[in-house]
Amino acid sequence: MNLILVVMHPREAVIGLLSEAACDLAGELGHVESARVLSHRVTPERMVVCIQRWRARAAVPALLRPHFEDGLLDWTVSTERAIDGHECRWHAQSAAIQVPGRCHGAMSFLSAAGGRGTRIEMHYEFPASNEGMRTIFRALLDSHWRSLAEAAARRIAANAPRA
Repeated sequence: MNLILVVMHPREAVIGLLSEAACDLAGELGHVESARVLSHRVTPERMVVCIQRWRARAAVPALLRPHFEDGLLDWTVSTERAIDGHECRWHAQSAAIQVPGRCHGAMSFLSAAGGRGTRIEMHYEFPASNEGMRTIFRALLDSHWRSLAEAAARRIAANAPRA
């Protein structure tokens, strides 16, 4: 699956927020109940590795609750990128038994709009037993990453020096 996003801020600012400090943006996302960093380290190979725990917010109708595993709302997300790199690999693991395999992907941060913006090219896979689940999770992931990129853009703009 592929997703392309454009954020009208320089890529160095965008990379750090989306690959390591995304949890700081969770309060701006209506679909997220909580997010926290479990660990953050730099390896001897100069790779930044960040492990985060995310919990989604969802209003599950009473009729569906018996079929809904609570762990489906909890995800552990690991990101990894070279200190000076412009690509970030990520893996997400659900706490739910219902979700087979792991969701994983990569984000490439490319210069856009003459260096004033960042083009984020995302490629990811979500192994699912049927096309319906793949469609649902694709919509959820696309929405989540779009919301996260928009929150990052607002945060960068709010912290930019005033001319």
